[in-house]
Amino acid sequence: MPARGTAANAVITRKAITYLNNGGLQDMNQTERAISAILSTFPTAESFESFYQMNDNSEICDSFISFAVRNGVIDSPDMESLEQFIRTHTDSAVTFRVPENINFEELLNRKKESLNLNLSLRAFCNRINTILTSHEMALPRVTNSMLIRLKKEPLDTPHKRNVLRSIAFWLGYERADISKKWNYDALIKLFPENRRSHKYSDYSEGVRIGFSLTSRGEVIDHEIIGWLKKTIKNYINEAIGHFLYGKWGKVKAYDITTLYVDFPKEKEGGNLEHYRQCLWSAVRLAHQVAVCWALSKYASNSRFLSMAIVSGDYATLDKHLLPILNAKLPDDPVIRMSDYARHGLLINDIRVILCQKPAETGLYSGESLPIWWITSLWTTHYFDFVPDLLHDETLQNTPASIEKLNQLLWPMEDVDSASSKMTEENAITTFFKYPHNSMLGVEIAKTLYYRKRYSEAAEILRIVLSINPKDLVARTLRMMVLRSMAIDTPSHRTAAAVYRQARQEADNVLEYCDCRTEDFYCEYAIVFMTEALSTVRYTRAHPEAVSDAREFRKIKHAVFKALDQAKHLFEKGISISSSATRSSYLLKSAIMVQAILRSDDELFINPIKPLTAALEVGQQDSMDVQWQVGLRRGELPAQKQDELVVKLTIQKGAIHDVSSGLFSYRPTTQFCNAVVLWDFFTVHTVQTAKLVREKLENAIKTARRAEQENVCIYSFTRSYGEMVTAQEYIEHMQRALKMIDEEVGGDWIGRDDTEIIVGTTRDKPPKLFTLNF
Repeated sequence: MPARGTAANAVITRKAITYLNNGGLQDMNQTERAISAILSTFPTAESFESFYQMNDNSEICDSFISFAVRNGVIDSPDMESLEQFIRTHTDSAVTFRVPENINFEELLNRKKESLNLNLSLRAFCNRINTILTSHEMALPRVTNSMLIRLKKEPLDTPHKRNVLRSIAFWLGYERADISKKWNYDALIKLFPENRRSHKYSDYSEGVRIGFSLTSRGEVIDHEIIGWLKKTIKNYINEAIGHFLYGKWGKVKAYDITTLYVDFPKEKEGGNLEHYRQCLWSAVRLAHQVAVCWALSKYASNSRFLSMAIVSGDYATLDKHLLPILNAKLPDDPVIRMSDYARHGLLINDIRVILCQKPAETGLYSGESLPIWWITSLWTTHYFDFVPDLLHDETLQNTPASIEKLNQLLWPMEDVDSASSKMTEENAITTFFKYPHNSMLGVEIAKTLYYRKRYSEAAEILRIVLSINPKDLVARTLRMMVLRSMAIDTPSHRTAAAVYRQARQEADNVLEYCDCRTEDFYCEYAIVFMTEALSTVRYTRAHPEAVSDAREFRKIKHAVFKALDQAKHLFEKGISISSSATRSSYLLKSAIMVQAILRSDDELFINPIKPLTAALEVGQQDSMDVQWQVGLRRGELPAQKQDELVVKLTIQKGAIHDVSSGLFSYRPTTQFCNAVVLWDFFTVHTVQTAKLVREKLENAIKTARRAEQENVCIYSFTRSYGEMVTAQEYIEHMQRALKMIDEEVGGDWIGRDDTEIIVGTTRDKPPKLFTLNF
């Protein structure tokens, strides 16, 4: 498809490229500047392709397409036109060789010589942001604090990489001659982990994930292997593009039925934490392929797909990978792994459930090889939706889809008619063929749950649990479904009955399952927390229900008792988890909201009164939790302790955020990270406010993806867990942003990051985590 529709446009393009090649900026018109900005941001078609395949970048891509059309760069407002334009005009571009002895900090220190830039960093940020705003670009705004972070930190998040794109865009628009050298691809090479030196192709350690198809009576032909290869490749392109460079992230073959992919350990050193990113990518890929295989037309009881994850030195991985892939194990587990890979999963808190004891097989060398396998994954919180399920005709929220699904789950007509409908291929009929596939069943139930189709999700889980009653994730999800049903019931009395049933589900888990996981205890605690706080919402909406003093005392006692039980269970979660990030946050929330409610009885009955309290209320309890989870150090002075707590909190929150690949849950982790910085610390600075704003804005961007896919957000914007629509969640975030701006007061530009914010209501400042209560 041609990207340029007219001869005049073609002349403009040639002129702009000539200016770029000659290093000239003078006399460039608006179109030529736009071309320069686009090519500086995306110096190759490959860089643009990998960028737009990342789902979180869809809003930015749309803004680039609009920018290109408005400025006459392309005629047709679509992705293909822009990609073709970039490909046409970058194929012969000369790559600038970045000197080995310079990094991003050095570039900024020498910005006058390197970038022809005689501005302070603050002024530089303002210039960039002015251009981005004037051209309605959705790229992130650049802050002085972010530039300081980029001087010291690795380029390890999509947001940081997009900040570099903002800089590259400005350089292309305002400094076309400079952007010839310092485009986006050159800027990322300033970070050691992104230098394309000999190490680019020669990482010696990492993760290898293998895929093997075994015949148990049916032929495995090239068509099936082609499908498997395409499925693996597509998911890597769409969701794990970070590793798609050089020889890494490519699908390779051992033989006709065995494939593998390598994800390198990009950080040097022997710490198992350095395997976090590559292990997490391998497990995410395994989850997607396992479910996609179960849904495919090639899956049958006569073909078996096994996957194996091994980590360590690439020179020795094959001797473990192939035996693990081919081992005959009890109950045919699909996703297996080596002992060392298991250690990496546990230390990095990657949320999977593993078998209790490994199987062992002998190698030719005489070595005994322990083989572990995944029995379940916490897909409800941390793993992507499967696209085939998101778009399946029976799992939508349309009247036709609901009717069709209800006919399949609860047929009300004669058997012959119902059976004829069962012949249609969809996710539900596939699951009915293989009801023992609990991973598929849970994934279907998850998709329904996030679309608030609670009754249908519960029915799928009934089938899963009838075959495997000890499936911890399925039971926990059913408890979550019941909790959500209780929130949506028409009366407080009915809700109490459904909450009781949710607690019965938890009792079954405690009695029959191995429940030693943080997420079970968190979800169990949230049942108590949700019941307590939904009761408060009920009394605030119906104060007449507690007009009798005795009844008021009774309800207040029940609320505090439920919150006490929630706190006890959150502490159980802390004791089990290797990170305790989620459980400690929720414990602080429960403590804080209980302290706020204890401070003022009127909060139970006055719906107008904000759920907040004096600044010091609950702060000592929150500090106690910081001691409880090891964030504070007795040998440090108070100020140093506070600085350390903030630093460790940001670090742990970032790790937890990265560990969630589910775009219906990530907005909540981003919001909770903001809450920790704003609500759980008594002193706020301008820099704190900037960090909080950044996290809230990122939550909105992620929530828009959920909005596009018509799924809800698992939200804690009212301090307890509930399903809210993406649109409502975005409104909550916008209200939070407005509150932060009001508390900061005035213009942010030119204010020192260390300036302490006094706020507008210091007696009872608003709280982020109860703002939307």
